[in-house]
Amino acid sequence: MERRRLGRTGLQVSAIGFGGARLDEHPDLAMATVHRALDRGINFIDTARAYGGSEEHLGNALRGRRAQSILATKALIEDPDTTLQSLETSLPLLGTDAVDLFYAHACDNEERFAWTMRPGGALASLEQARARGLTRFIGISFNHFLPFQDGRSGVDRMKALIETDTFDVIQVPFSLIRIERVEQEVLPMAAARDIGVVINFPTADGLLTREWGVFRPMFEPYVATPCQAALLYLLLYPEVTCVLSGMSTPDIADENCAVGSIVASIPVPVRADLLRQVDALGLGPCRSCGRCAPYTHGIPVPQIMTYHDAERRFGIQAARQRYESYRDQVMACSSFEGADAVCPEGFDVLAEVKRAYA
Repeated sequence: MERRRLGRTGLQVSAIGFGGARLDEHPDLAMATVHRALDRGINFIDTARAYGGSEEHLGNALRGRRAQSILATKALIEDPDTTLQSLETSLPLLGTDAVDLFYAHACDNEERFAWTMRPGGALASLEQARARGLTRFIGISFNHFLPFQDGRSGVDRMKALIETDTFDVIQVPFSLIRIERVEQEVLPMAAARDIGVVINFPTADGLLTREWGVFRPMFEPYVATPCQAALLYLLLYPEVTCVLSGMSTPDIADENCAVGSIVASIPVPVRADLLRQVDALGLGPCRSCGRCAPYTHGIPVPQIMTYHDAERRFGIQAARQRYESYRDQVMACSSFEGADAVCPEGFDVLAEVKRAYA
């Protein structure tokens, strides 16, 4: 398993990280799954207070093996007392006195951004947890399809938080279909400040786990499954420290952990060439910036256009079901008045969306 330096923390973490969000899917296999991942070279384990019984499963599985893991958990961005209480609840469930990394979870909109940065807010809570020895390092995380609010897109919020130079680690969504364009600005900015970059949603919330699409000829010489291709792609970026993958069975752990060894065997020039091959496919027409949302009558334009592009151009057939349910709503619309003026691509937004259903 390839190890990478987690930015300014100096921690050497496995290129593939254990995502704990799926442990409730097969609770009877949770301990065996965690043990299999550890045995296959994973040392970075990520969970959250919001992930059901994940922390308790991990606490049981890590009993006697805590020293083999670099452990991270998260608290939803709420009032400061709740943030600290969340960690104080997590620690006994995890069977530890302290975690290695504590995130403010899902800084996905302007309200949570403000709650994080205000005096006495979530950031202050994270810093207090560090001062009390409850965590060694602090981070911030994000989800997919982030709204445009108060003049800022989701990527703008990521950049603003990086610019504070306060967080040791940033966790961002990234995948082959590139919903948020983090590779263009966020990854280089984080690297320049020596902030560790952890990737979540590497398969676009499961979309890329079973279909190769146009990516097959690029990645099949190196990996055996579409899911492995999705994980490997992200590890080709030198700015990326770790790619998280949700694991719920030992077989899934085997499949995912193998990628950490596969990437270690690929020379740097070959990695760069694979990136160039993917880049040559181009990007979809929609930036997923969310600027048009106030004008589209509740129709999720970024989701529709992104998933349509994944089906049409990348050949991911499962993407169709993610936008098809909006067909009647879209076709009934006669105007997205105001949307065109704010679209950075200068689209006739309604016309572009209707093309998905032509």
